Amino acid sequence: MKDALNAALTYLSRRILTRRELIQKLEKKGFPSQDIEAAIERLLEWGYLSDQEYARTYCLSKQMNYSRKRITYELKGRGIEEGVIEQALQETYLPGQEAELCRRHAQKLWTEESRRWETSYQHKKSYEKIPRGFMLRQRVGQKLIQKGYPQEMVFQIIEEIREE
Repeated sequence: MKDALNAALTYLSRRILTRRELIQKLEKKGFPSQDIEAAIERLLEWGYLSDQEYARTYCLSKQMNYSRKRITYELKGRGIEEGVIEQALQETYLPGQEAELCRRHAQKLWTEESRRWETSYQHKKSYEKIPRGFMLRQRVGQKLIQKGYPQEMVFQIIEEIREE
């Protein structure tokens, strides 16, 4: 167990990990499962391993760039339970914050895509028949949906920006 614990501490000294990520790394190193479990228990006792803290920190670092849905998806992929994810999101996201972030991203993307239209798309033959407004709505909407914002929210915000 001592070797597994030392390896786990080495991994955790480099960056914060979820319980599942740490177990996978230790298994990949070839440690027996009973040594891994003993090391994990010791790290939990010491407070060096906490999925709750990982989820909260992750939410704080990603909330300005991604939606709640995208953060939830990524944390689930890292092995964090849904209840822990929901609690972390409630602690970090304010009510209505997601819509405001979506609006900010949409305005920024609209400006960027408008500039791109003026400098390059407008002069290409393949884009000649596509209306500027349609192209901007499509590109901005696609990028916002990739960030995980709900489709209805995205459409509504794009329409508000387009009307401005």
